[in-house]
Amino acid sequence: MDYMNVKKFCYDSASRIHTKVMKTHQKKLEKLNRGPVGQNYEEIKLKLIHNVSSYTLPKFETALELNAMKLQSHCHQSVFSLICHKIHNVSQQLMHTSKHKKISNLSDEELAALKSLKSNNNIVICKVDKGNCIVILDKEAYMKKAEDILKGEQFESLGNDKFHREREEELNKYIFSLFKAGVIDNKPRYQLQSICSSLSVFYGLPKAHKTGYPIRSIISTIGSYQYQLSKYLAKAIRDACPQAESYIKDSFEFVKRIKEIVLDKQKPYIMCSFDVESLYTNVTVEEAIETTFNYIYKP
Repeated sequence: MDYMNVKKFCYDSASRIHTKVMKTHQKKLEKLNRGPVGQNYEEIKLKLIHNVSSYTLPKFETALELNAMKLQSHCHQSVFSLICHKIHNVSQQLMHTSKHKKISNLSDEELAALKSLKSNNNIVICKVDKGNCIVILDKEAYMKKAEDILKGEQFESLGNDKFHREREEELNKYIFSLFKAGVIDNKPRYQLQSICSSLSVFYGLPKAHKTGYPIRSIISTIGSYQYQLSKYLAKAIRDACPQAESYIKDSFEFVKRIKEIVLDKQKPYIMCSFDVESLYTNVTVEEAIETTFNYIYKP
């Protein structure tokens, strides 16, 4: 409800009450006087000084008398502002109460089932890798699948609890050395440095479309010491490297491309696809860096 609607509502309400009260008093006065009342209240209600003497007050004296009496010749605007303020406070209280009121869209049985699932430490409930469903696995089976991935040569143990902080300090020192050498300015320096970072998180998403429900390994680096640096380098590499002809954004683009292919109906065709198990985690880091440099500094 905006300001004008509130103002109109207050005015209409006041007018109805005023009309009703005036009619009531008019009837009372007519009964007391046994006939119509002589003076019109509507004409004199705005008068704060009723001069019934023979002396005519000049305008400046009228104003002086009003000031002396600390009266005003009209209703102050603060009255309406006070009404609006009260309405605003009441509406805020109602919204605050509704916001913090616990209203569940689940039945008691469903809430009890969720509580039971949450307290079960023998299972793991995961979002599926592709699609809009969930997978419930035995915790031992899930941990076994995750451990099999972490046994790869590309993973290694941290060794000690201080490893993470040591790497963070090394990164900050290296970024500062680039700043001192004039390679980067203040903006990327403060953007790339790490403060109070956390460890990366490893988890797996089951692949429901494959036999045995293998998991896709996910390493979430959000909040880690190298997160901002990774974002910065990813943009630089993406801008420097040309897009491969075989690149397809998603399945929608694949369908669009395949519709544009015209095939000879007289010839047989076979469509095949290849899947690499844990592709990204099995890519050799040194080879990936060398290939990236070759693209960036290609003559």
